[in-house]
Amino acid sequence: MDLVNRVPSGIEGLDELTEGGFPRGKTIVISGVPGSGKTTFCIEFLYKGVLDYGENGVYITLEESPESVIKNMMNLGMDLKSLTSKGKLLLVDANPLRGETMLTVSGVHTGFIEFKAYGLSELIRQKVREINAKRVAIDGLTALLMHYKDDFERRLEIVRLLIGISGLDCTTLITTEHRTYELRKYFLMEHFLADGVIFLDMFQSGGGFVRGIQIQKIRGIKHDFDFHLYRITDKGIVVFPKEKIFAPSKEEV
Repeated sequence: MDLVNRVPSGIEGLDELTEGGFPRGKTIVISGVPGSGKTTFCIEFLYKGVLDYGENGVYITLEESPESVIKNMMNLGMDLKSLTSKGKLLLVDANPLRGETMLTVSGVHTGFIEFKAYGLSELIRQKVREINAKRVAIDGLTALLMHYKDDFERRLEIVRLLIGISGLDCTTLITTEHRTYELRKYFLMEHFLADGVIFLDMFQSGGGFVRGIQIQKIRGIKHDFDFHLYRITDKGIVVFPKEKIFAPSKEEV
């Protein structure tokens, strides 16, 4: 009997692959190639969390501006401004070139944070407490880690961040870049340190591409390991749990 407290992902079809959702309070890395829908995945997790499950959310962007995210998500039927105006969702701009921008009911507040794991985790803790959030998404961890050429320092930063946000009782998604359109994956440090890893890939099929999702690991629960088809529709991401994508053997790759 599975006694793990689950958090529904809000992604149509995904929870069928995890027997009910993510383990509550855990950190899941969403690793994908450009155009695979990492930001959409995070926003949908937060958006559906508020609307369907009554769980407030905090979105931290290290790359794209909140204004751009709001505009793009409106095209997918997700009105983020309506949630920020009600204090249910915070969009926090942690890009060091723009400072920190928070969209709330009181308007836009700008400031500055140190662009390191310690400063970022303190910012997250502050925003989580502010609205009693239960879901967090950190979009663009690669932007933080690219400042460190040494693998040891990169690992320390990841550990500092994970420790810094521990104890918040929040289920957290963290996006990182996966740089190749192929089934031979390159594992990064954050993949080993996080509680879970989900790959969003794009594969050549005929004259175009198809999108495939694979749950590489989620500690403490049973889950599917195969690649499954998913699409980004005008209503968000849809996973097709009964449609597998064939993964060639190492000899074929």
